[in-house]
Amino acid sequence: MVGAAICNNGSLMQPYLVAQERAADGSVISQTTPKQLSQATTPAVAAEIQTMMVDVVQNGTGTTAQIPGVTVGGKTGTAQHGVNNSGNPYAWFVSYAKGPDGKDIAVAVVIEASSTQRTEISGSGLAAPIAKQMMATYLGK
Repeated sequence: MVGAAICNNGSLMQPYLVAQERAADGSVISQTTPKQLSQATTPAVAAEIQTMMVDVVQNGTGTTAQIPGVTVGGKTGTAQHGVNNSGNPYAWFVSYAKGPDGKDIAVAVVIEASSTQRTEISGSGLAAPIAKQMMATYLGK
């Protein structure tokens, strides 16, 4: 929801699971109407965060999430896990993509378990490529 609000200029929308219900003949029975839940931040602050998140994907730790022709913003990370950080860390990536036709998507990926060596676990190496594939598929790229 954080990534979606930043992508949506600070406007946090109410989540829903089903966009449409259709009958067997394909006709629409009901349609969800998007509703704003709150204004999480101002459009100006959201724009600043968007700039930073896009920079992460273009020039920083999130380059593995780049999609040609699409503006992608993201933030990579790892989180300690286990008593005294004894377990393998979690790898995560929070992101959004702004499609050229106004079709936007926000994706968050958390990898809690991997056979990857501890020193190789990162948001960029594990989580960002998964988010990239999800966003690219949604956008038809």
